[in-house]
Order: sequence, then C-alpha cells, then structure tokens
Amino acid sequence: MWATLDFEASGLSDQSYPIEVGYSLPDGNGESLLINPLTASDVWQHWDDYAENEIHRISRKEIEIKGNQVVEVCQHLNAVLGKFEHVFCDSQWDLFWLGRLYHAAHMRPSFMLTEIGHWLMQENGIERSRFQLALEEQGPIKHRAMEDAKQIRLAITRLVE
Repeated sequence: MWATLDFEASGLSDQSYPIEVGYSLPDGNGESLLINPLTASDVWQHWDDYAENEIHRISRKEIEIKGNQVVEVCQHLNAVLGKFEHVFCDSQWDLFWLGRLYHAAHMRPSFMLTEIGHWLMQENGIERSRFQLALEEQGPIKHRAMEDAKQIRLAITRLVE
C-alpha cells in the first residue's frame, strides 16, 4: 500500500519553503493543506513572484490568512501517511520541503518519503522517463498540491498495476 505527496513552494531556491502540501491515497481520496509561514519556528521569508503569478497562483497573503500552523500540518500528515509502507513524490524538491517543514515544527515524519524514480527502477526496473511520459499523458500539471499528488498516483498505478 502506498500514497503520494506533493508540495507547492514559495520558489525554487534553497531559501524557499513549503506553502501547500497535498496527498493522494490508494482509494483516490486526498487532501490539500495550505501552510502559514508565520507559524514556522525559523524565519521563512523568501518569496518568488514568478512562482506565485505563473506557477501555483497562491498568494502570500492567502497562506498567511488561510494557512494551517506548521505543527498542525505535520501532525496531520503523520496521522494520515504514517500507516503506509511507501509514500512517493516526484521530485527531490519535495524531499527538501518535507525536511524544511518538519524541521520548522521540531518534529519527525512518521513515514518515509521516497522520490519515485529511485523506487520504480529498483523495485520494478522501470525508467523514470516512462513515469514522466505516464504523467504527461494526463495533461498539464495543475501546480496545486493535491491535484498533482493525484496525477503522480495515477501515473504510478498505470506503470505498476
């Protein structure tokens, strides 16, 4: 049994931080949580206007008003994803943002997040390029965390089942 996870972030740099996390479960259900950067234990200030305006379209004001506290997001992810043998993402960036999120909450994830390319090759002998093609066949990436996590899950399912 496995689930998928995806993040949207304030930008693509080592100063960026997660602003939304979403997951997709084996039954197709999922959830997306906005993350309030003001609740992080360290200072999260980096903001890329290009990422906001051209990629995820989530404003800093929106996450500050509607976002969940960092600790609550980590607790929620642990409760939901901790029961899965595998939780997959499609980017090394997702591993980075997971680490940044849990570090800010002074917590540890109860699950292991694995970049899908490594698992597909090691466990199934499937090249990452086949995963990428299965992902692209579903249409454009939405750049919203839960929707992207669902697309990742569907691409993996297409390849391994």
